[in-house]
Amino acid sequence: MKKVALMALVAIFTLSFSLTAQNRSDSGRTGKRGMTEMRWTAKDRAENMEKQLGLTAEQKAKVEALFEQQDAKRKEQMAKQQEKRAEMTQDREARRSEMMEMRNKAVAENDAELEKIIGKEKMEQWKTYRDAQMKKMRERTPSGQRGMNRNVPKTI
Repeated sequence: MKKVALMALVAIFTLSFSLTAQNRSDSGRTGKRGMTEMRWTAKDRAENMEKQLGLTAEQKAKVEALFEQQDAKRKEQMAKQQEKRAEMTQDREARRSEMMEMRNKAVAENDAELEKIIGKEKMEQWKTYRDAQMKKMRERTPSGQRGMNRNVPKTI
């Protein structure tokens, strides 16, 4: 009887460890496929700009409102692209160049609006900071690869 009770206790103890290991949740935000979401909120980005450039409270509020508008516009564009993805039969390069063109246009528009809010001098500081951050990110990823397959060796 004691052996059965001891074995039952060991089984319950072992099972509780395996269930605990499976129920772990990351403290970070998670998006599709359980990956940690890297996108900052409009508030986070505005606070970062405030810290980097010493913005006033009024400038920070305007920048945050601008970022929220940009996020809504980006979300709308992403939804349109998801719809188009099923019906698109173009080759990959054409889609890629179209997306890059749209992105470059959006960045130029956003920079112009941001410059109106924070001024030319702070905009130059921001561009310098942004370029440095992009350079750092590119150095971390091997040979400019992005996404899920970045660790897969290239085939010739």
